[in-house]
Amino acid sequence: MLTGAAALQFGALGAKVRYLRRDAEGSMMAIPANLFRAAILTGYFDVAQSFGLDTYRLTKGVGLHRLDLSDPDVLIPTAAVLELLERSALAAGAEDFGLRMAAKRSLAHLGPIGLVAREEPTLRDALKLFERHFRLHTETLILTIDERGDIGSVGVQLMLATKGSARQTIELIVGIVFRTLKALAGDRWSPEYVSFSHSSPKGRTTHNSFFKSRPYFDDAFNGIALRTDDLNAPITTADPVIARYVRHYLEDAMAQPAVLIDATVRQLVFALLPSGRCTSDLLARHLGIDRRTLSRRLATRGTTFSAIVNSVRLELVQRHIRTESRSLTETAQLLGFSSLATFSRWFLSHFGTNATAWRRMHGQIT
Repeated sequence: MLTGAAALQFGALGAKVRYLRRDAEGSMMAIPANLFRAAILTGYFDVAQSFGLDTYRLTKGVGLHRLDLSDPDVLIPTAAVLELLERSALAAGAEDFGLRMAAKRSLAHLGPIGLVAREEPTLRDALKLFERHFRLHTETLILTIDERGDIGSVGVQLMLATKGSARQTIELIVGIVFRTLKALAGDRWSPEYVSFSHSSPKGRTTHNSFFKSRPYFDDAFNGIALRTDDLNAPITTADPVIARYVRHYLEDAMAQPAVLIDATVRQLVFALLPSGRCTSDLLARHLGIDRRTLSRRLATRGTTFSAIVNSVRLELVQRHIRTESRSLTETAQLLGFSSLATFSRWFLSHFGTNATAWRRMHGQIT
C-alpha cells in the first residue's frame, strides 16, 4: 500500500474541493463555473516580486484574495487568472512572464495526475492520461493528443473566449506541458517544434532558452510536436504496482457528476473547429452515441449542434480577427469554414459589416 507523502497527497482526494473564493474582506462567496485550481498560479508571487510588482493590488484588481492562492486545490475563476497574468506581464514589461512561471514547475505541482503519469509505462500512456483527466485542474482548457505519421502533437485549447489576450496563460500551460514531457522522457528529449497562435514577442531570448529551440508564432496551433518514437519510449520511473494504487485514487477523484451534454459538446467544438472536421456525426462518435441521440439530448437542453457551433464561432472570431498578422483566410479555416467566401457571408450577417472593415475599426489587440 502507499505510505508517506504519496498516501497523504492521494488521501486528500476524498475531500470536496471548495468552489468558493473570498471577497476583499476575506469572507467566502460563490464563484462562476469556469474555474482553475489555484495551483495554476504556483510561482506567480516569486516571479511578480522579482519585478517589484505590487501583488496585493494586482490580485485584488481581478477579484482575488491572496488567501485564495494559499491552497492549490481552491478553485478560482479562469477569467481572473487570465487577466492577472496579462496585467502582471504588462506592469513588469515582461512578455515572457508566463514562461518564467512555468520554469518553476515540476510533476509534483500537477498533483495526483502528475504522480499517476510518472507510473505509466510509456510517454503515450502518460499523455493519454493527461488528455482524459486534465479536468481535475480545469474545465475551461483541454489537452488534445494527435498522431499523424511520424509526428505526434500535444495541443492546448482554451475553452473561454476573451476580449483581450490570453498569451501568458497559454504560454504558461504549454511551458508546463514541455516541463512535464522533459520530466517523463528525460533531459535529453527535445521536441520537433513548439508553436503558438499569438504573435511573436519583441524578444525571444527566454523562449529560445526555455524550449531549447525557436518556437513558431502566428501559427494555427498552440502546443508541442514530437516524434512518435518518443511516444513509444518507456518511462523509467514506472512501477506497475504503485500505478494500480494511484490510478484507483485518481478514478475516485474523477467520480463527479457528469458534465451537461451542451457543455461537453461546446468543449469538443472548440477543439475540433480548426481541423475542419467539426461535424455532428464526428462529435457524436467522440461521445460514443449516434447523431440522432446527440440531437435529442441537446434538444432537452434547449439547443442544437448548429447553435453551439455558431456560438463558439462568435466567441472566437473577434480574438482571431484582431490579430492583423493572421489573414482572413486563416481565420476562416480556424473557425471551420470551408472557404473565405462562406466566412465573409457569415461575418456580414452577424456584424453588419465585412471583416476587413471591422478589423480596421477595432484595431489590433494581440
